[in-house]
Amino acid sequence: MSRFTYLKTIVLPAVLMLTGCGDPEPVKIGFIAGLSGAGADTGLAARNALIMAIDDVNEHGGINGHPVELIIRDDEKSGTVGYQRVKEFHELGVSAIIGPIISSVGSGMLPAINEHKIVTISPTVSAMELSNKDDYLFRMSSTNRDNARAYAQHQHDLGRRKIALALDRSNAAFTESWANEFEQFFAQGGGIVVNRVSFNDDEKTGFSNPARQLLTSGADALLLVANGFDSAQLALQIRKSGSTLPIIAAEWAASEELIAMGGKSVEGMEVLESYDRNHQAPHFRNFVTSYQQRFNVHPGYASIATHDAATMLFAGLKHQAQDGTPLKEALLRLREIQGLQHLLTFNEYGDSGGQSVHVIIQDGQFVIQ
Repeated sequence: MSRFTYLKTIVLPAVLMLTGCGDPEPVKIGFIAGLSGAGADTGLAARNALIMAIDDVNEHGGINGHPVELIIRDDEKSGTVGYQRVKEFHELGVSAIIGPIISSVGSGMLPAINEHKIVTISPTVSAMELSNKDDYLFRMSSTNRDNARAYAQHQHDLGRRKIALALDRSNAAFTESWANEFEQFFAQGGGIVVNRVSFNDDEKTGFSNPARQLLTSGADALLLVANGFDSAQLALQIRKSGSTLPIIAAEWAASEELIAMGGKSVEGMEVLESYDRNHQAPHFRNFVTSYQQRFNVHPGYASIATHDAATMLFAGLKHQAQDGTPLKEALLRLREIQGLQHLLTFNEYGDSGGQSVHVIIQDGQFVIQ
């Protein structure tokens, strides 16, 4: 026996023994959201909630004994970047993706999601073009149609008949779809959209000119279809002009940053939220307390939706590990999984839906109307 052959007989069994006794392979989960620049608060809130959910599942044995490993990527709020991130996740061998947060990124990611057949659960995308499709994109949120209908009905109930809209062009997949749905339902109640003012068409667009266009529309109220940061900036310009017109913000804006950045300018602003901040179920209160202690801020709608998305994903992964069912099919078979506030399920297209709660900002707090 040569010295090399002898070494192989010693080394190879040792390597096999180490391999057999090693730690279980992790289940890799990708997370993608806008984590930088203006409006990154929802992405960061989603990331925080996902970290908590993964810590919790790992403390309880992971997915059938396999720890969950989180891989985080910034989509830079760009559909093109999102598309490339999906390809990167595929190369890294992720089992599934949670994200993105905004619809325009979801639209950009979708071809790569379907090409690589990577199950992706978005906590918040709601554009109609992304709903009711047999694909690998699952959604936790209500659609633009659902939310816009609720807004239109609420404005009608308040006696308003002329609304001017401000639309963020950087997320046109969401804002244009939302505006179209709102205008249709508002018209059914006798209302009219007197103007659509676009902003963020390019990097040089500010907020004073869009605010001025809104104020000269002859509207009863102004409705801002934008994220929390931009809605706060528009409100600042509107109030700076001396206007006391009611300001409404679409559900996308209902983050903690809206109040932090808007201050007194957003007092009285009306928003639709996708969860009840006053919900008293013990598991929800425990989540809120733990989140606040860890991140020193109240969890927002993106936090709640992301935690629910993780709950569904982990349940699907456990079923997949137990009986070998493809993850997409395992998720579609899930029924009434307990979320933070309500029971969760997906329809045949992988779409879920939540509740709607009308709130108003009073004394720097979101208060249920």
